[in-house]
Amino acid sequence: MINIPVYIEFFTKMSSAIFTLLLGKLLFDETNSLWAFASAYGGEFVIVTLIQMYAGSIADKYSPLRILIFTNAISSIVFISLFTVYDYFLSHSLFIAAVIVYIFRPFYRTSLFVLIRTVAKKEELKVLNGRVTSASQLGQIFGLTLTGAMLSFYSVNYIFLAMAIIYISCLFMSIKFCTSSHYNCSTNARGDGNRINWREFGQFLKLEKHFSVRLLSSFSIAFCLGGFYVHLAPVVVEKFANSEIWLSILSVSYATGAIISGMLIKKTNNSLSNTSSDNLLLFNQILAIATFMSFGLFDNLYWVPILLFTFGISTTLSAVGLSTYLQKNTLDEVAGRTAAAQNIVIASGNALVAFYSSYLFDYSFIYSSIGVSIILFFQAIFFRVLFLLYPGKPSDVFCMDTIKS
Repeated sequence: MINIPVYIEFFTKMSSAIFTLLLGKLLFDETNSLWAFASAYGGEFVIVTLIQMYAGSIADKYSPLRILIFTNAISSIVFISLFTVYDYFLSHSLFIAAVIVYIFRPFYRTSLFVLIRTVAKKEELKVLNGRVTSASQLGQIFGLTLTGAMLSFYSVNYIFLAMAIIYISCLFMSIKFCTSSHYNCSTNARGDGNRINWREFGQFLKLEKHFSVRLLSSFSIAFCLGGFYVHLAPVVVEKFANSEIWLSILSVSYATGAIISGMLIKKTNNSLSNTSSDNLLLFNQILAIATFMSFGLFDNLYWVPILLFTFGISTTLSAVGLSTYLQKNTLDEVAGRTAAAQNIVIASGNALVAFYSSYLFDYSFIYSSIGVSIILFFQAIFFRVLFLLYPGKPSDVFCMDTIKS
């Protein structure tokens, strides 16, 4: 039963991949420019920033499972309706789907963050986070593959049907978990007396500088991963003669590394300390720099799948280590706001690398890839200094009374 968050992440990531590829393909076909991706990431950042703070407050007030049940139910109804009336509202269907996916995505991310730290013991957090991250990558592979097949043999209408089936599956799993004895699915799991506002959460971040620094470091992981996805199609065009096979090879190489890292986390869980996430982040930044430098400087990149495989492992290990650190060191009363703040930081990293890469890509692909690696180099130095100034430590000694005073 504890693996239900893993299954939910798999299906929701599959749905996200299906829609992202569909929307990205339509935008890129219309513009033939990386600014299409920048617009998509920028739109997500604006929406996430506006909605995420509300999603964090809701997650701190209500049970995350009840939030998942509500969002899955609404999403299921909407996509079933879109499938039914697609022929009558063809021009508006994609817009409605975009609104649903973008609005509910912050609630999914925040609720899963809170749910994982609620159902798992502290010593199990890293393992469960590893499974969730691996499921996320696996769901993305399945989603991209499914979308490609449907666009080749069927119409967009069947993509809406696939997304409806996915959300219905998540709805049943959420209800099953909610009705089980493993979790208290009350409407208010934290009580009225412990509710705080965003100002008090800001006070918590001010007191816990080591926590705030690691929350901010989520930006670097998002910058690395967002940069990879933005450059994936252009590097295939520039270095592999626009071969669709190599597009699959490169994306699967990264995703395979991310999936296998889940197994590594389970085996090395006892040897990884709280502060190991700092070293994992630095290792990930080094590999990201090597990846983007290779994209720009070398013409023969037939060896690059090995580098991307390692990059996938390091990205997942650093992301899991960071999420586990935040889940262990936040407080029950601000868990939802912690997830919301992290998601805003991640969205800003994705948006910045998309706009930065798009601007440089107007000059050349080499400028874009080398430019990203230079920014990552300075990020590595910046966060390394912050980690040394504010070493990681447990924050359990602080309580809400200290924050409110």
